[in-house]
Amino acid sequence: MKKTLIALSVLAAMSGAAQAQSNVTIYGVVDMAFQAESNGAGKKYAIDSGEQNGSRLGFKGTEDLGSGLKAIFDIEMGIFVDSGASQHASKPFGRQSWVGLTGDFGTVKAGRQYTPQFYFFDAVDPFDLGFTSGHAGASTSTGGVFAFLAPNTAWRVDNSVSYQTPGGLNGFSAMGLYAAGEAAGDNSKNRSVGLNGQYAAGPFYVGAAYYKQNDAVAAGNGLKSAFVGATYDFGVAKGAFGYAKETSDDSKVDTKGFTFGVTVPVTPADSILATVARVNNNAVATANTSTQLAVGFTHSLSKRTNLYGSLSRTSNDANVNGGGLAAGNGLKDYLANFGICHTF
Repeated sequence: MKKTLIALSVLAAMSGAAQAQSNVTIYGVVDMAFQAESNGAGKKYAIDSGEQNGSRLGFKGTEDLGSGLKAIFDIEMGIFVDSGASQHASKPFGRQSWVGLTGDFGTVKAGRQYTPQFYFFDAVDPFDLGFTSGHAGASTSTGGVFAFLAPNTAWRVDNSVSYQTPGGLNGFSAMGLYAAGEAAGDNSKNRSVGLNGQYAAGPFYVGAAYYKQNDAVAAGNGLKSAFVGATYDFGVAKGAFGYAKETSDDSKVDTKGFTFGVTVPVTPADSILATVARVNNNAVATANTSTQLAVGFTHSLSKRTNLYGSLSRTSNDANVNGGGLAAGNGLKDYLANFGICHTF
């Protein structure tokens, strides 16, 4: 009897230890804003969700497997808080859904996940891929300078496997991704591959990314994207620069663009943000330049809640419509928003 009790006690202790080695976190973002837009054909006012950060609900976790190895996962759904609807109607967890392993060797993930170029642009955009380049009434439509300079390049991909280098490489890190097209009889159809690399040391950051997606524009018409950029924190302000190029196999997509940005911390709770971006559509011979100017602010009410606002203007030469933001070629688009964002 005593042996049985001892055995049960040992099993209970082992079970408790195993449970202590794993954890699951529920997290999310609730973001709402008032928006006003004039796109050259008319004006529109809206109450929209996810203008600074996409509203979401997620579940992520880790399990300690021993010897420095951990199992990790993240499933995340996008939510339109203004209506309660799902951001991805056909994909309940359309923001992220992946599982992987992480350890001294780095991190391997498989599933639906962010692309290498997304992480690169998030590092060089003062607006963190939010605020600008959206439409009033189309919740979570913002994309910052990424959506303006590279509107055809994917943020997330399905059926993908990625590898990210571990920390401690003297400031260097890299990520590679392969996404299977899963087309019967044709392993190259819809396939995509991507790579980024960056170096960070103190106030300095520099990075680059490359992405190729087969059949991205149309069947048999792939897309290639290349990016490079840097940031430097001067203390009183943080400057940023980014360059983007997109080309398709049939040359109907052929754009080159750049952005300069700045983040100015006015107080511990307040920051002013600004960017200027310009893109040339070389698929059009003349009058082919679009320019976007944006200025914004954030005010922290706490570690989890902040107020924000921005005003952006996109102007186009006669033969282009940068980012598809205006109602047509040669028109201007103005977008203003003021909102509140809470994370949990």
